Amino acid sequence: MPIQPLREVLTESLVTLNQYQTGQVKQIKTNRPWLDAQGGITPKTFITIFGASFGGKSTELENLKMDIMDTTINPEAVDYVWVSNSFEMTNFATTLRDIKKLTKKQFKDILNSPFTEEEKEVLKRYRETKFDGRFYVNQTPLSAEDFLKETEDFLKQHTDKKLVTLDLDHAGLLKAKNDNKKLAIDDMVEGLNMLKNKYNNFAVVLLTQANRGVLSRLKEKSNESRLRRDDIYMSDTLYHISDFVYGLQNANYLGIDQYALIKPEKYPHLSHRFTEENKHGKVSLFTEGCIFVEVLKDRSADIGYVDLYTIEVKDFEKPKESQTHSFSTPIFNSTPVFEKEAPIIPASLNDAFGTSFQDKKDEPF
Repeated sequence: MPIQPLREVLTESLVTLNQYQTGQVKQIKTNRPWLDAQGGITPKTFITIFGASFGGKSTELENLKMDIMDTTINPEAVDYVWVSNSFEMTNFATTLRDIKKLTKKQFKDILNSPFTEEEKEVLKRYRETKFDGRFYVNQTPLSAEDFLKETEDFLKQHTDKKLVTLDLDHAGLLKAKNDNKKLAIDDMVEGLNMLKNKYNNFAVVLLTQANRGVLSRLKEKSNESRLRRDDIYMSDTLYHISDFVYGLQNANYLGIDQYALIKPEKYPHLSHRFTEENKHGKVSLFTEGCIFVEVLKDRSADIGYVDLYTIEVKDFEKPKESQTHSFSTPIFNSTPVFEKEAPIIPASLNDAFGTSFQDKKDEPF
């Protein structure tokens, strides 16, 4: 039984605290107010992101990864590594998505037209970031047992790094023995939690689907539409173990024009989306051009913490008759871009960056 004297464990915690206080160790900035409310996250953090299809989960994960690994946001990120377990989207699909975001071009134009010299310069910088040795990927779905073994092997190889982050997109695609998907997910989550406690430089970001039941609750101006704990696919264990749980709700895509019903004084940062107050002094939120972020759990927060944010997809101007509030709205440094993407047609990127790819085994198709 792994029992230790309390003084040993407490001494280790106090030493770590002193390292933060003296600046020897830095908090990890995510560039997201719902994760950075206490100044940032720390290693040994377990984050779960969930939502329905077309909710923007994979895009949010990619943007979160690039913000954490950005050395202008986190100078210590030169000593971070990130391993992505992408069981849903192929590397080719994610590469196309990244290029679409960087060049502002449609998929058909990316696939059928050579890049301009200006675009090649942008993509050269993108390639240099991705090729700098800090990023790793696995695209083969594994059983919980094999997944945990591969993860620990990777952690053992990178004990010298300040941070090793693992992501999984998404938990529902884990291979299950005897078709018991829930047991596979629970075993994987519990195993990752053990590894998080064993390795001081380990953090986890896990994506999962929302249950279909949320689609049956969709209503205008109703909190029935908001995400809740039992919407997390398959595993309540995931909620218990996670330090942060947030859901993404693409309400406009789901057919809602005015979302939820809230007290305006608690959410001044959303005033640019307020509808007119009802007779009870509550407002709803215009949905056009945004993804709603529902924070279901934050272990670092006080009671009554802010639990609702938006990711702004495009410029939005609410109807003039609803412009009745004057709260100031904070501006965040980066705005992830979400769009409903057209079907991806596989094609070669041999000349995408002005060089040829010789190892055919590395091609995603």
